[in-house]
Amino acid sequence: MSTFGINTGGHTPASLDTSKSHRFEVGGFSDQVFTVVDLLSRGRNAGWPWEQPGDNRG
Repeated sequence: MSTFGINTGGHTPASLDTSKSHRFEVGGFSDQVFTVVDLLSRGRNAGWPWEQPGDNRG
C-alpha cells in the first residue's frame, strides 16, 4: 500500500521518509494531485496520460 503526502509548505523538507518504498510526497495541491496519485499508484510501468496503449513513439 502506498502512502502519499501533500506538501503545501513551498520548499520545505518532505514530511515523509520518501527513501522508503511506496512513499511519495507531492508538491502543491490542485485538482491534478488526484491524477498524480493515480499514476503513482499504478507502479513503475505506467504510461504517460497522453499515450495510447501500444503507442511506441519516442
